[in-house]
Parts: sequence; C-alpha cells; structure tokens
Amino acid sequence: MRSSRSLVVESLSVHLGEFDLRDVSLTVHPGTVVGLVGRNGSGKSTTLRIVADLVRPSCGSVRLGSLDHRRDEREFKQVVGFVGDNKNPYASMRVQQVLDFAKSLYDHWDGALCRAMCDELRLPLRTKIGHLSTGMHTKLGIILALSPHPEVLLLDEPSSGLDAASREWIWQTLTRAASTDGTGILLASHGRAEIAENCASVVVLDDGRVAATLDLVPGSAEAREAVDSVMRGSEIYAD
Repeated sequence: MRSSRSLVVESLSVHLGEFDLRDVSLTVHPGTVVGLVGRNGSGKSTTLRIVADLVRPSCGSVRLGSLDHRRDEREFKQVVGFVGDNKNPYASMRVQQVLDFAKSLYDHWDGALCRAMCDELRLPLRTKIGHLSTGMHTKLGIILALSPHPEVLLLDEPSSGLDAASREWIWQTLTRAASTDGTGILLASHGRAEIAENCASVVVLDDGRVAATLDLVPGSAEAREAVDSVMRGSEIYAD
C-alpha cells in the first residue's frame, strides 16, 4: 500500500552532556527525500535517533499522521525504518539469522522483496555480521529497513565511505522505494552531490538549531548551486 502520511517533527529539544538540541522542526512528505546537513556535532544524528525513538526528547513531538512516536510506539516502529552506523549488537550472528529475527518483528515483512535484494547483492547469508565489509553492512541495513515497506525511512550517512557502485545501488533502491511505495526519506549527509540530486528540501542544522530550510527541485542546476552555497557557507564537509 502506498504511503499517504507525512512525518511531522515539531520543536524537538534534548540535553545530552554538553550538547543541546533546541526546537528542531521539519516535515517529510510521502515519496520525498529530505536532507539533514550540518557540520559534525550539529545535531543530525541526534535528530534522527529521536525520531527513531532511540533517544527521548525533553520536549517536542514526532508524528506520522495520527501516530505519536511515544504513545503509539509499537505501531510507529512498524512503519518507520532506521539505518544508523555500523555498530551492530548481532556481530556474532549470521546474516540469515538476523534476517529471520527481523522478519519475526514485523507484521508486514515482504519476504520476496528481501530475497530479491539479497540475491541482487549476492549477500553472503551464512557469513557472520561482524565479518561483513562496510558496504555489505550498509546494504544489509537498508534491506532490513525496506523489507517491511516502511512509510518513512531514516538514514544516517548511508553512503559514507562506500565505493561508487555501492552508492549507486543505494540511491537506485531509495528512489524506487520513494516512487513505488511513497516512502518518505529523511537522511543526514555530508555529500553535496547526493543532496542536490535527490532532495526536495534541505534542513541545515548548526549548533543544535535549524539555521535554514531550503526547498529544491532535485537534480536542477539551481539545487546544485543552492546546496553548494549553504554547505560551503556553513563549513560543512564536502564530497
């Protein structure tokens, strides 16, 4: 079923050690890609982890249609996927075991889609998670996140450190999910090119606050100029 609900984040704030995230708001509409950009330590990962319900905010709300990410925790997590860093508590498990475990957690796991992506990537199902390359680890994360057909997908630097072929596969897969299922995508990235080519809007974070929000026409010359300007202006790492 094609997604029709928007992710609405309003006034998120949290205090973590010496870092404060303050009053972050954004919206991700179905079938669109929203980029989070900012220098390291600006709050990108913290924002994603709050939306994924891995960090609890001191105030603010995260809603998908009528679902609240705290009040409706189980139902929310059924339809919102998260791909974070490569730290995996299941390093000693084999790939097939992790896939089977994930399948047991979701009401609408698409086994055919999962098998097709595994076959396409020649994912080594009998290999232990801890022995996977960085690229395979990231691809496995995306397979796990997309197999339940999420309405929203959250990604933290999905193409960081990957080769060109891996980045191409990731974006082909994400674009297909957005166009076919209407999946809304919120991703943090330092890559100017991938932001300009794929994002309908960009939220610029600086020191835990929203410094600017840009609406873009993905792939246009104007988008490339705007993204280059704001990322260079904010001293954000480039490609």
